[in-house]
Amino acid sequence: MNKNLLFLTLPFALTLGSTFPERKPMVEPAPLKDSFKGKFRIGAAVSTATLRGQEAGVEPIVRRHFDSVTAENAMKPDAMQPREGQFTFDDADKLVAMATETGAEVVGHTLVWHSQTPGWFFEGKDGQPLSRDVALARMRAHIKTVVGRYKGRVKEWDVVNEAINDGPGVLRDTPWRKAIGDDYIAEAFRAAHEADPSAILVYNDYNIELDYKRPKALELLKKLLDQKVPVHAVGIQSHWRIENPPLAEAEKAIQEFSALGLKVMITELDMGVLPSRYQGADISVTEGMTPEQVAVMNPYTKALPDEIDQKHAEKMASAFELFLRYRKVIGRVTLWGVHDGGSWLNNFPVRGRTDYPLLFDRSLKPKPAFFAVQKAAGS
Repeated sequence: MNKNLLFLTLPFALTLGSTFPERKPMVEPAPLKDSFKGKFRIGAAVSTATLRGQEAGVEPIVRRHFDSVTAENAMKPDAMQPREGQFTFDDADKLVAMATETGAEVVGHTLVWHSQTPGWFFEGKDGQPLSRDVALARMRAHIKTVVGRYKGRVKEWDVVNEAINDGPGVLRDTPWRKAIGDDYIAEAFRAAHEADPSAILVYNDYNIELDYKRPKALELLKKLLDQKVPVHAVGIQSHWRIENPPLAEAEKAIQEFSALGLKVMITELDMGVLPSRYQGADISVTEGMTPEQVAVMNPYTKALPDEIDQKHAEKMASAFELFLRYRKVIGRVTLWGVHDGGSWLNNFPVRGRTDYPLLFDRSLKPKPAFFAVQKAAGS
């Protein structure tokens, strides 16, 4: 820069600076958990990367805003017991320790699932088909060890995950069902209750708020309750989009599940903004995206337009207004993730997209949806 120009520019800049008020840093919003105090717990799924300190800035958000935490992956069978008898507790222990420091409640997710379960669980001895006795023994041992380790510290467990079929029939034909029979669900709940009689035990599934699947969930839960199986709550995952489902269906599900005497948990809430032909959360489902489809299927790679951001906020607020109307029967609402960049929806059902389903953006700043939800709570 020319020295004379520099001489002229600096005083002018200083003079300008003195005529404008000093820019103040953004005030951090009040903790979200305070807005819902006395209503229901507000939670988030915490990634393994966060637990290992690999996501700078995420843990402070969890500590400040949420009074319930769920391990996104750290307590699933493949993480807890990758080989028979060899348990790995480090990541789960970190979540429990963090929750102990902040006073948050821990949700264990999940004990029995057909996905993210190591193959050895379903392999028979010496190449023989897996027998019922061996399968039951393995399931009970896993539950006894995991639930027993965190007895009194993990207050709530998603015991069985996604056992209801999307197609004909009530139950999905999982490896657990093939090896043990239809009563594997009841046996899992009984084992969890025996390991920690004070824990709240949840059946968790996706789309059970929708008309095609809700009757199946009601049939299963009624049968379990009639058999005196210790099921205390039903988890509606709530992987939703701004265009669907109609919240009237969710309201009907809350009414019908709570009429059974069960608590209702909103266990995996996110609100995707991208188009998809698939409605659900079966991780075996994948969709492709040709180069010609990118503009439609992945339109917001740079930023989310204000109009869509506002629609997202409005749908989130509407959902929480619904939950608040039923606060007497809802125990918690858990967001499935902390910030948009860490959401599983960036890779489901189409890999490599840029979605915006949560309350914090990729810079870890609260979004319009955050403030809309806080306002819905009366804060």
